[in-house]
Amino acid sequence: MSGRVLVFSICCVIPLALTYFAAGHETVRNQIALSAGVVAFSMMAVNLFLATRPALVEPMVGGLDRVYELHKWIGISVIVLILIHTQLRFVQLEGVVAPGSLAETSVKVAEPAFYAMLILLLVSAVKRLPRLPYEIPYHIWRQSHRLVGVVFLALVFHQYFVKAPFTAADPVGWWLNMMAIIGVGSFLYTQFGAVLRRRAYRVTSVTKHVAATIVEAEPLGRGLSTRPGNFAFLSARRNGLREPHPFTVSGILPDGKIQFSIRGLGDYTRRLRDLLQEGDKLLLEGGYGQFSYLRGGDLQVWVAGGIGVTPFLAMADDLSPNEARQIVMVYCVRNRADAVGIERLEAAAARSANFTLHLFESDTAGRFDAAALLALVPFEMGRADLFFCGPGPMRTGLLDQLKAAGKTPAHVYFERFEFR
Repeated sequence: MSGRVLVFSICCVIPLALTYFAAGHETVRNQIALSAGVVAFSMMAVNLFLATRPALVEPMVGGLDRVYELHKWIGISVIVLILIHTQLRFVQLEGVVAPGSLAETSVKVAEPAFYAMLILLLVSAVKRLPRLPYEIPYHIWRQSHRLVGVVFLALVFHQYFVKAPFTAADPVGWWLNMMAIIGVGSFLYTQFGAVLRRRAYRVTSVTKHVAATIVEAEPLGRGLSTRPGNFAFLSARRNGLREPHPFTVSGILPDGKIQFSIRGLGDYTRRLRDLLQEGDKLLLEGGYGQFSYLRGGDLQVWVAGGIGVTPFLAMADDLSPNEARQIVMVYCVRNRADAVGIERLEAAAARSANFTLHLFESDTAGRFDAAALLALVPFEMGRADLFFCGPGPMRTGLLDQLKAAGKTPAHVYFERFEFR
C-alpha cells in the first residue's frame, strides 16, 4: 500500500499543489486545464518509468503483476485528463504568442501529439473491441506501447516551450523538467537498456505433456536470479517466438538450469509447443513476482487450478523434511493425466511430514468448491493463509463461497497475469 501512496503522491498530490502555487491567480477554467495537463504529464512519465519493471517498486506495490495493474489504471486516468486539458484549453489572458516562435510551434506540435497519445492509450487499455469477437493482437498492443514513448517526446517539447503562467525556474517548472527527464530516460532504457537484464539460455529439453509443454534450459553465462514462485519473461530466437511473454518458473534445477511448464492457451503458447526445439536459444528476464510461501504464516492452504500448479511445483521442491509450516495443497484437474508435475508434488509430500497433497479430480469428484476445500483442510481456515493460482473466476467464486460460509482466510495471495 505504501508504494501506491507514493505513486499517487508523485502523480497527483505534488503536481497539483505546485500548479496551484504557481497559477492560483488564474481563472478556475485555466486552473483546471493547466492542472489536468501537469498531472497527465506526470502520470505519463511515471508510467514510462513503471514500464522499465523497476526492482525497487515491485515489492512496495506487491509484485510486478500489481505494477502492471497500476500502470493500466494510470494510463486510463491519463486518457481522461488529456480530454479535459484539450477541451477546456488554457486561455491566455496576458500577452500574445509570437508567430513563428517556439511557443507557437509547441502548441502546433501538441494538438496532434495529444490525440495520438489518446489513440495509443485507448489501444493499450482496451483488450477487446466492443461487439467484436476478437482481441486486439498482442503485437499491435506491444507496438502501441513503444509509440507512446515517441509521442511523449513531442509532449516534452510542448511543456518546455509552451507559454504558461510560470517559468522553468519555478517549482512546478522544475517538477515538469524532472518528470521529462524520468520519462525520456525510462523510454530510452526500455528500448535500448533493457537488453542488459536479459540472460541467454539454451533449451536442453522440450517435453510435450498432455496438459503443458515442459521446457528446460541451461544458462549460457550468467543465469537468472530466481526464487520459488517467481516468473520470467521468455522469448526464443525463432520466428513467431521472439516477443517476450511472462511464464512462471516451475522448476529451479541444479547447475543454474530452469524449467517452465507452459499450457497452450493462446497463439504464442501453441506456436511454442509446435516450434520450440532442443538447442534453441532463449532470452529470459526475471525473476519477478512476490508469490512466495515464505510470506505466509504457520498455517497455509495452496490451491492450484490446472496449469496454475507451476509456482507450487518450485515451492514444493523447496520444502525441507523439517518444514515447520503446516501446508495443505489441493491440486484441481480433470483427471490424473492432466496433472503436471504430480510426481514432484508427491515426492515433496513424502519428504516433508507437514506438507499434505490432495489431487482433486473433477471427472470423478465433481465441481471443486468451498465445501470441498474445507473438507480437506484439517485446521480452521480463518487462521490460515490461502495461496491461489488458477483461473480468475475459480478464485473469485471460491473466495465468495468461503466468505458466505464465514471461513474467510486470514490472508489471500494470488497473481494477475493479465498484463494488458
